[in-house]
Amino acid sequence: MTETELTRIYARLREIGSSTVGGALDALGIDGLVVPPIRPVAPDRKFAGPAFTVNVAVGALGTFAPEEFDIPAYVDNAAPGDVIAIDAGGAMVSMMGGAAATAAKVRGVNGIVVHGGVRDLEEIVDSGMDLFVCHAVPVSGRTRVRTAATQVPIRLENVVVNPGDILVGDSTGVVCIPKDRLMEVFARAEKAEAMDKVIFEHVLKGQGIGEAARIAKGG
Repeated sequence: MTETELTRIYARLREIGSSTVGGALDALGIDGLVVPPIRPVAPDRKFAGPAFTVNVAVGALGTFAPEEFDIPAYVDNAAPGDVIAIDAGGAMVSMMGGAAATAAKVRGVNGIVVHGGVRDLEEIVDSGMDLFVCHAVPVSGRTRVRTAATQVPIRLENVVVNPGDILVGDSTGVVCIPKDRLMEVFARAEKAEAMDKVIFEHVLKGQGIGEAARIAKGG
């Protein structure tokens, strides 16, 4: 599949959203629903794209050398269209601030998911970066965080994310599509989205949800 075709699919998944994709994952028996508290920094934020994964180690102040908090390892190396996914184990420590989020936005990164914290929340919101995070904290990662590895399997809450898996996020939450199941999940989500559209059309005409669902199913 060409990059152009993949980009079109990611854009469509962004439109379809996490709820419908989550339903497709459930129907196919795929464990890809990331549970809260990972939430968007603003209600209008959404993304879909391949994961650029990051694993970090977290300790008390002074645990690591300042240079080990290597933000450029992920912000400057993720490709345009990627979704940076950082596994900090939910720690209440910042993995980045406003400048890094802005740099990622300018680079063309599609989204950022942090299983941990960020700081400079207002700057991040103003940057327009589609960033999802557990905590906003004034606690710097400098000497508390070591960037351990990139492009390795990580965990976002309850879900294992491998490099290149497709992450979809919006105001409802985040889901993960295994890269080798992308087309299967995409086809299922498209079918569900079409059915939901028919249901909405009939509900807006005054029909009950049960009748609308039967019509959508061809019953």
